[in-house]
Amino acid sequence: MEEGRMETKRLVLRRVRPEDDASALLAMLSDERVTRFLPLFSPRDEGEAREFADRRLADPLSRVVCRREEPDEVIGYVTLAEDDAHDLGYALRCDCWGRGFAREAAYAVIGCARAAGLAFLTATHDELNPASGAVMRACGLTYRYSYRELWQPKNYEVTFRMHQVDLVPGAPEYRGYWERHPRHWVG
Repeated sequence: MEEGRMETKRLVLRRVRPEDDASALLAMLSDERVTRFLPLFSPRDEGEAREFADRRLADPLSRVVCRREEPDEVIGYVTLAEDDAHDLGYALRCDCWGRGFAREAAYAVIGCARAAGLAFLTATHDELNPASGAVMRACGLTYRYSYRELWQPKNYEVTFRMHQVDLVPGAPEYRGYWERHPRHWVG
């Protein structure tokens, strides 16, 4: 089996292959419905899609998502940042929304994070994107607090809801977003 490959009931999660996956990533990330709530602008060409893959999908637990019957056709990705927040992110092609693929892929990565010894992971979603919050809750993350920030690189105000899953008993609540953004609250 390919190193870093994970399989779920319906999906294959594998390491990105920037040269091979650039076309599918470009097509997915060129759809404004997909990128509306992502911290990026759509790539303009396959070169920019490869740069995205090299930069954003290179973390050890980040994976592209494919259906088991088409393991080379990218339908999305799941990222897990190596920063202090251990922030979980995900995106799927629009034709794959509403089928539970994001939950299934995110849950697999959460299992790997637990096996890797992480104490917790976080995920945030724009309050205008409740579907993403539903994925988080379905994966066992719980709401902890909200905060408002000038979101980059898109440069507009966003209210984020921060969720966390504790992977070990007694894991601390991640307070980094709370401390960085003075407009924060619970509720």
